[in-house]
Amino acid sequence: MADSGVVFKPKFENKVAIVTGGCQGIGRGCVDVLAANGGKVAVIDIDDDTGETLKTDGPGQILFVHCDLVKEDDIKAAIHTVISKFGKIDCLVNNAGWHPPASSIDGFSAEDFRQLLDLNLVAYFLTSKYALPYLRQSSGNIVNISSAVAICGQADAVTYTTTKGGIIAMTKALAIDEAKHGVRVNAISPGSTWTPLLEKLLKPIDDKEAEVARYEGQSLLRRLGDAREIGKACLFLATDATYTTGENLSCSGGMEVGFGQKC
Repeated sequence: MADSGVVFKPKFENKVAIVTGGCQGIGRGCVDVLAANGGKVAVIDIDDDTGETLKTDGPGQILFVHCDLVKEDDIKAAIHTVISKFGKIDCLVNNAGWHPPASSIDGFSAEDFRQLLDLNLVAYFLTSKYALPYLRQSSGNIVNISSAVAICGQADAVTYTTTKGGIIAMTKALAIDEAKHGVRVNAISPGSTWTPLLEKLLKPIDDKEAEVARYEGQSLLRRLGDAREIGKACLFLATDATYTTGENLSCSGGMEVGFGQKC
C-alpha cells in the first residue's frame, strides 16, 4: 500500500497532566497512556522509591513530585512545582485512593472512615481546588477515578463504596460550576482491574485462584481489566470527548449490566 503521507500527531502532545497516585495501578496506567501520547505528566504520589524510577517509552515526559495527598500544604506545593516546571495544566486526573480490607460496618470506626474520606474524597476536592485556576486558563479538564461499586454497591465495603459514590456526585456538581470557565469534569468507574492493591487484598485469601475467578465472573467479558485500558478511557475524556461533561464513564467489562444471582 502506498504511503498516504498523513502524519498522525500523538493525541496528548504539548499537553500537561497531573495524575495523583500515579506510581502504580490505575494511576500508572493513566500515566503510561498519556505519556505515550506525547504528554508531560506530573505524578503526584508519596512513593518516592517508585516515583524516582518512572520512565516512558513514548515521546512524552514524566515528572515525579512527592506529595502526601492528605496534607493540604503538600497539595498546594505540588501544584506550584508543576506550574514552575511546565507553566500550565491541561488535565487533572484524580486517582489516588485505598480500599480497606473487607468488613461489615461493625468493623469500621469513625476514625477509619474519616481517614479514608481524607484520601479518597477530600484529596480530590483539594487537588481540584488548587489546579482549577490553571485549568480555567487552558480550558482544561478533570478526570476523577471512581469505581463500579459506586453504582452497584459492594459487600463488606460500606466506607469505600461511600467515598466512591461521593466522587461521582462531586464530578457532576463541579461540572455544573466549571462549565462557565470552559472546564469539563468527568469520572471513570472501573470494574475489577488487576492492580497491586487487588493483589494485596488477595494475599490473605487461601484459594486465590477461586477468588480471581469470582472477580472475573463479575464481568460480561469474563476477565479483569488492565490498568492501561482505564488509561485509554482517561485519554479519550481528556482529548476526544470535547462535548462531554458531568458524565461517569463505566469501564467495567459490563459488570453492572444484566441480572445476577443474589446469593
